[in-house]
Amino acid sequence: MRTAQTRGSRLDPGKRPRWLGIALLAAALPVAVVYLDLALTFPNPAARIALRTLPVLPLAIWTLWLDPDRPFEASPRWRKHGGRLLSLLAIMALAVALLGLFLNWLYDPARVL
Repeated sequence: MRTAQTRGSRLDPGKRPRWLGIALLAAALPVAVVYLDLALTFPNPAARIALRTLPVLPLAIWTLWLDPDRPFEASPRWRKHGGRLLSLLAIMALAVALLGLFLNWLYDPARVL
C-alpha cells in the first residue's frame, strides 16, 4: 500500500520494467526445478530433509523479525527476542517434522530414517 509518506522516498520502489520480472522468472525457474528435483531424489535422507525444510527459514525470519506487524512487539526486550527465537525454533521443528521426516517416511520405500 502506498501512502503519502512513501511516495518519492527510497521506500517507494516505483514502476519496474515488465521485462525485468520476466527475466527474473526465466532465470529462477530452472533453479527451482533443479532444487525441487534434488529435494525429492537426493540419495542421502538427511540432506533430503534439510533441502525440503530450508525454504521455510526465510519466510519464518521475515514473519518474526521484518514484517511490520511483528509478534511480541509490545513486550519487553528480553521477552520479544526470546519469544521470536523460540517461535523460530518451533516453526523449523514443525517444518522438519512435516516436510522432512513425514515425507521421507512416506516416500522412502527402504524407510531409512
